Order: sequence, then structure tokens, then C-alpha cells
Amino acid sequence: MIEIIITIISTIFVVLGWIIHRKTEQIKIMENQLSERKYKAYAEMVAVFYRILKDVKNQKITNQNAVMEKIIESKRDILLYGSDAVFDKFNKWLCSATEEKEDNTQMKYFLELVLEMRKDMRGGKTKITEKDILLNLIQNRSEVDDFLQLITKEK
Repeated sequence: MIEIIITIISTIFVVLGWIIHRKTEQIKIMENQLSERKYKAYAEMVAVFYRILKDVKNQKITNQNAVMEKIIESKRDILLYGSDAVFDKFNKWLCSATEEKEDNTQMKYFLELVLEMRKDMRGGKTKITEKDILLNLIQNRSEVDDFLQLITKEK
């Protein structure tokens, strides 16, 4: 009799263990899919900016319709897949593009957005600063310092 009870209890534990393992695996798969989509959304958003930067450096006129289409796609993707902090920074940057007359303020918000995306992808930790991102874009230390002084005065 005790052997039957032990067998039944053992079987129940094995089944419960299998169910828990299966659910855990499903959650991991969903998290990985979400993470991949989030990283793709962030990369696409930054790619839009780099395309514009490339056009400016090549003195080429940027296709505004294509840029707007990509930004709308980014809005959708960041709403669905981005972290709350990235979503907030993204909205702040978008609003600054329509509300702010000062390009420097828009750039400051863009730098905050890119930094927040980087933090989100790296578990909240990064040694990269807004200054480092700006240096990557401008590639001139004195211009970066001048810009940072300018936006610091505007605050």
C-alpha cells in the first residue's frame, strides 16, 4: 500500500516538474523573441539617424518620406517592444522635434534616447556617456566639447 502511494506521489512530482520545466522554457523562448525584436527596433531607429547623417556628410538631400516611414515603424516597434524608459525618451525626442525650435535641444534628447537604448540592451549598465555617443557622431573632440557647453548653458 505504501509503495503504491509513493509511486503515485513520485509520478505526480515528475509530471509537475515536467510542466514547470515546459512553462519555464516557453517563457524563455518568448523573452528571447521579445529581446530580438527590441534590439532590431533599436537598431532600426539608430540606423535612420545614421542614414540622415550620411546624407548630410555627402551633401545629399534626404528622402523625407522614407525617413518618416521609418520613424513611424520605429514608433510602433518601440511602443510594442521597447522598455518604458526608452519609450519615454523616444516620446521626449519626438515631441522636441515638433515643439522645440532649438536643434541643440533635439540633439540632446536624441543622445538621451540612444543612451537609454544602450542601457536597456546591456541590463542597465554601460560606461558609454552622451559625450561618447556625440564623439562617435561628430568625430571631433573640440566640437563635441563646444556642443556640450552650449546645451549645458541652455538648461
